[in-house]
Amino acid sequence: MKKLLLTLALMVSVFALSAQGFRVITEDGRVVERGETFYIYGQGNAWGELLLNLSVEALEDIELIAEKIEIQNVHDTYNMLCLDMCYSPIVYVTPVVYFEAGDSKEFSMHYQYENNIDDVAGLEQIIEYRIYGSDESADQFFITVIFKYSLEGVQEHSYINEFSNAYPSPASDVVNFDYNFNSNVNAEIAIYNMMGQEVMRNQISGIQGKASLNVSDLNDGVYFYSLIVNGKSERSSKLVVSR
Repeated sequence: MKKLLLTLALMVSVFALSAQGFRVITEDGRVVERGETFYIYGQGNAWGELLLNLSVEALEDIELIAEKIEIQNVHDTYNMLCLDMCYSPIVYVTPVVYFEAGDSKEFSMHYQYENNIDDVAGLEQIIEYRIYGSDESADQFFITVIFKYSLEGVQEHSYINEFSNAYPSPASDVVNFDYNFNSNVNAEIAIYNMMGQEVMRNQISGIQGKASLNVSDLNDGVYFYSLIVNGKSERSSKLVVSR
């Protein structure tokens, strides 16, 4: 009986590994988990195209397909999906891409506005990206990506009288924000790395004052911060940490 159970356990383990067949990797080598959400923010013309660059590594010989599903669309924007090669915005499902075991191929998402940045600033484009085997026998891998442009200094909501840029810039140990709201709100400041992953979140207290965040534990580099009011991201901009 024990031998039977051991055999079954090994079979399950082998099946689980073969069913996965591939993994998705960030630029810094981290394995992306199924169902993760990435936030990719930028400042209009200063940043142009918003990008999320990942890669797919094959654990065995496998044929894969990538698909994009627009959950929340924004007018006057387009996005391209890349799996080994990039496809036009009108392509929602890629052709089959063949991987040999050990292959690593590009998996990236490009988002850009077509006309005036004023038409899309502050609006979130939410897209689900999926990767799955051509025989659809394995579980689908998927991530959600939220793209958003913002305009520095634009008051997007009437209850925000003032929300300053991050200072000093670049920041070494502490970064500050001056704020002034029209009324009591539930406000937070969230900081994201270049991959859109949240690395810090702090509550803002009171209607008016200065919020100070300790960034001494963050590595040197470029980050994005967002003002989140009543659960919605209202302002986004760039933050540089350098020592």
